[in-house]
Amino acid sequence: MDITVKAKNCQVPSRVKEDVVARVEHATRFFDRLLAVEVVFGEEHNPRIAQPAVVEVTGRTKGHHIRAEGAGTDHRGAVDVAVARFERQLARYKARQVDRYRGRDRHAAPLAVVGPPAPAPAEPAAADDGWPRPRIVRTKHFELVAMLPDDAAVQLELLGHDFFVFTNAASGACNVVYRRRDGDLGLIQGVEPGTLDKAGE
Repeated sequence: MDITVKAKNCQVPSRVKEDVVARVEHATRFFDRLLAVEVVFGEEHNPRIAQPAVVEVTGRTKGHHIRAEGAGTDHRGAVDVAVARFERQLARYKARQVDRYRGRDRHAAPLAVVGPPAPAPAEPAAADDGWPRPRIVRTKHFELVAMLPDDAAVQLELLGHDFFVFTNAASGACNVVYRRRDGDLGLIQGVEPGTLDKAGE
């Protein structure tokens, strides 16, 4: 298993990098089938952020990515949080694999196909004409992987996100699985314009 350590916009002492490699290797005792792990050190330069040091640990299996993030006042503290969360994610993933092997997922509740969740109230800065002008402050790129909704739900849990975008392997359409306020998951399925009207919905 390859462990890659990177630093973005920050300087990380070699002893801290060596420590995180050793701890990640120890964490894999929960699940020893990882193909590779990437550790990324980062740092927020906004003085108002109380925990500017950030560490992301991402493990790659044959079909999923397992991700955990930690923040702290320094990178050692961020490593403590990130590795602890990574261990929990690995343990959950292994338990899920065992349950699936034993056939317990046959009785799992299906995903609810519903509309998107209500957006959280935001307070963007207003322009002179009275219309809000929200800004895109960060852009991420990732490959849309073909998978079934149940697998996308697993990936959402492993990444610790509130939503996950994927290509539905059954339909070929772009879908989104997301966490509802009640704790369950919802599935958003894109359709061609006018399709819902024709179906009488």
